Amino acid sequence: MRKPRITLLQLIVGLSVFSGTVAFANALFAAYHVQKEQLVATTLEANRAYAVKLAEVVDLYIGALQQQLTASASRVASMMDKPAAMDEEVLRVAEQSDGVIAAAVVDAKGDIVAYASQLPGTEKQGRTTSGIDLRGAAQERNVTPPYLSSQGLWTVALTEPVKDAQGTYQGFVGAAVYLQHNTELDKLLEEHFYRDGSYVYVVGSDGKIIYHREPRWIGTNQSQNPAIQALQRGESGTMPITNSLGVDMLAGYARMQRGGWGVIVQRPLAATLEPLHGLMWRIFWYSVPAALVMLLAVSAMGYWIARPLAILAGAMKSGDGAQAAPLIQSVQANYFEAEQLREAVSFTMALHEQQIGKLNAETMTDPMTRLLNRRGVSSEISRLLSTRQPFAVLALDLDHFKRINDTFGHAAGDQVLVALADLMRDSIRTEDAGCRVGGEEFLVLMPGASSEAARGVAERIRQATESHRMPGGVGHVTVSIGTARWPDDGDDPGAVLKCADQALYQAKASGRNKVVVWGA
Repeated sequence: MRKPRITLLQLIVGLSVFSGTVAFANALFAAYHVQKEQLVATTLEANRAYAVKLAEVVDLYIGALQQQLTASASRVASMMDKPAAMDEEVLRVAEQSDGVIAAAVVDAKGDIVAYASQLPGTEKQGRTTSGIDLRGAAQERNVTPPYLSSQGLWTVALTEPVKDAQGTYQGFVGAAVYLQHNTELDKLLEEHFYRDGSYVYVVGSDGKIIYHREPRWIGTNQSQNPAIQALQRGESGTMPITNSLGVDMLAGYARMQRGGWGVIVQRPLAATLEPLHGLMWRIFWYSVPAALVMLLAVSAMGYWIARPLAILAGAMKSGDGAQAAPLIQSVQANYFEAEQLREAVSFTMALHEQQIGKLNAETMTDPMTRLLNRRGVSSEISRLLSTRQPFAVLALDLDHFKRINDTFGHAAGDQVLVALADLMRDSIRTEDAGCRVGGEEFLVLMPGASSEAARGVAERIRQATESHRMPGGVGHVTVSIGTARWPDDGDDPGAVLKCADQALYQAKASGRNKVVVWGA
């Protein structure tokens, strides 16, 4: 039996370094995640508070405009038969109200009877204007959804009903405000305290974006956004979300009191965590000197513990009893304990190897479906090639799987993948190997199978899939399959796998829910 060459000193130092490294790594890991949670929570709360403050400010701005319209409506009530006076009034509203680029009086029939604009080239034209359409306003105070003006700029209109002394509706006074044209509203929302990819946008009660720093998003419906859905429910709060460009964001949102609008403040998660990464590196480098001092201390202690055993080993190796006796007597050693230690280490190493073997097996298995993964496929093909045993390949792909994910969600999609894996196990032979090589892409390796046998198994899988009701409310789905055989369809196994893929593409192209044999 070969004697181990590791010394007790090396073992003590190695175990100390290992345990110290694990403890240090665990401390860094815990510190990172605690700091990350604090940063995320702080950013979310800051965004929420900022969104609340912006909502209040915009509410005050809209309220101030609405109050001016209310005052104007009370004056217009006595001017409905005085066109010149109404023209002066709307001009006053257009010139004196911050952010207003046009004002108009519309009578009860919907005709514009007075109009004034801050923009050149916009004049009253019957029931509309060349710049702003104020038709369709209700007989109550109203803030319209955003619309494109004739200048191609997004606009909202504020209206205030005009009623006579008896409360009869006479029409309304309206004012138009550009959402993005260096107006007061634009300045309120654009000039915020973040400069790291963060931004603010405003949505209406219908889920459409009213204000955004990028005009292309204004007017788009974003009702699928969870933060916007919360605003539509009348909620204010925080949540992490992924924006339309796939960027992880930390969002705070608040609902405004006027118009059912909501303000959302978003900051990129990466920008929030960027200072943390530098902090963790500084902690790491500051900890290195202490770790080196600890390593030296452990080495000195290990030498102090191992030296008696080294003397004992030298004495026994000398073979001279006279020389060895004094040395043995000078060392307090328990050989039974040393033997027990050797056996314990041997058992520990064997257990370690067993765990490594188990880990290697897990690395070749897809954790969700428990089928072989790509590494398992390579290992299985290498094994078959080592025996020169022919084998057939089945390439499977779920039809319209993206539609399943989009319609029923990724959780239901995962359930469908697990169900398909179970159907494959029930349909293939005992010696066959089922594999998952991609999202909805599967392989079956069939040692010694002929092309006809491969077609038969593929057909069983196809029929079983077609007739099986999938979980998660998905119902019935279909699968397309292509088959090839090594070495009939190529000397290189990689080429045979490509042939199976090509056959799969042919099955897809010819209508799906089919089995195609390569070269048939």
